[in-house]
Amino acid sequence: MQSVPCKVSSERTKENVLDDSRAFDWTAVVNYARRSYSEPPKTQYELPGVNVEDHLGVPVACIPLWHTIVTARLTIGKGDVSGLQRAQARLDAALTEIEAIYPLNPGGILTQVAYGLPYFKDYIPASITEKLMPRVLENGKPGAWALIESIRFPKDPKNLILEKNDISFHFKSDYKEHIGNVMQALFQPGENLLNGIPGENVYIGDLVTVTSIRRGFAGSGMPRKMGLRLGLPGAKKIPAGAMLFMGFTSSHVHGLAQGPLPSFETIPGYTDQTPTSYFAHGTMMHLSHINIDLEGWYGMNHQDRLHRMFHPRRKEDEEILSPSQAPETSTFKEALEEDARAHGILGHNAQMQFLSRLGEDTTTVYGDRLPKGTVIFLRQDFDTVEHPFEFDSAGPVSPEPIPGVHFVGFAASSQLFEKIRLEMDGIALQKKFNLSDENTGFTKFLTTTHRQNYLEPSRSHRSFPLAELV
Repeated sequence: MQSVPCKVSSERTKENVLDDSRAFDWTAVVNYARRSYSEPPKTQYELPGVNVEDHLGVPVACIPLWHTIVTARLTIGKGDVSGLQRAQARLDAALTEIEAIYPLNPGGILTQVAYGLPYFKDYIPASITEKLMPRVLENGKPGAWALIESIRFPKDPKNLILEKNDISFHFKSDYKEHIGNVMQALFQPGENLLNGIPGENVYIGDLVTVTSIRRGFAGSGMPRKMGLRLGLPGAKKIPAGAMLFMGFTSSHVHGLAQGPLPSFETIPGYTDQTPTSYFAHGTMMHLSHINIDLEGWYGMNHQDRLHRMFHPRRKEDEEILSPSQAPETSTFKEALEEDARAHGILGHNAQMQFLSRLGEDTTTVYGDRLPKGTVIFLRQDFDTVEHPFEFDSAGPVSPEPIPGVHFVGFAASSQLFEKIRLEMDGIALQKKFNLSDENTGFTKFLTTTHRQNYLEPSRSHRSFPLAELV
């Protein structure tokens, strides 16, 4: 091995070296987890280490392959302040230990923690939440909380379940074993190994009662591979390189909110939050499970699928799975109505873009200039073959595989998401132009089974937010 010369200043005395050695963190040396280290973002939803691919001139984010969501209710007694604060310290220590062992990127593991409305209602005094919870701006003044319960949307089935979990965890990694090891260490008692290293302070299973485990995948041709392996109807028509079951790429860089854009405070006019607010760098998260009628979807030809996914003016060939989503491709309300009038079709993306994208050039609170058409809504959904989950405390799960998606979306408020999702159903335009369900986006091919809104705080407050103030 070639030696590396090292010069030591003659001014460094024995006392200086001794002082430095006392302050030096010897427990963190030779740290493989920081080999590809990047500074953690202030948000939880930004994903360090996600590379961007070029799909014939269209930039596409290469998101983690494997995903698992765990939902739970807390076992801490309501009103048990010291118990809640101990739980806050324990979860913080657990997440810190996990990130000291696994790199904070898709090659290691990425963990996001979010909280349902019951957590804030049942565990945090109203004197604190009324002061610090983010509020939507109504006529320029703070109004309702930016986190409200999910509604039942017009085209949801009657048996839809509106959930009331306290907490959810979303684990992402390119390596399935990383997720399995972390989940076991967090939720199962006894000695557990993280990358072969004994976990010391990771177990928090006594703090929660798990209500569901939801697993899935995205990318790497997995939808077709899984569909063919399990004999799912319609799977033979899934394109070989498809990221998700419905064929088209979902992680266009220009089709997803970038950086901190989904945060409560970033875009002026949505909420009362500022860069110094407690919930700055946090966001509203919507979680739902949706079954997909693959056989019906692929019963249409490529052009019909293209027009219902995007809009009827699209002309891309069948081999193009990643049509451009750049700002200049945006559809706003006048063009959307013209699609219905002239073509008799509403495209799914086009239905929502006048709400999910900026309607004018805008400057963020951080001074970034954004052009009209910039996306401010973020999705991190992934496919599944569970029916509906791997585990559901509310009832039995079926062993029969079924194609579906665990939808995960982030917006500045529950109210903004609600408006976007209502446009996806398209009831008003459907009635105005007498459109069939088949020609109104693609909701005809989807059946939602579960919904809930959550608040995903910043990384600095990801462990039981507000508990330290109780």
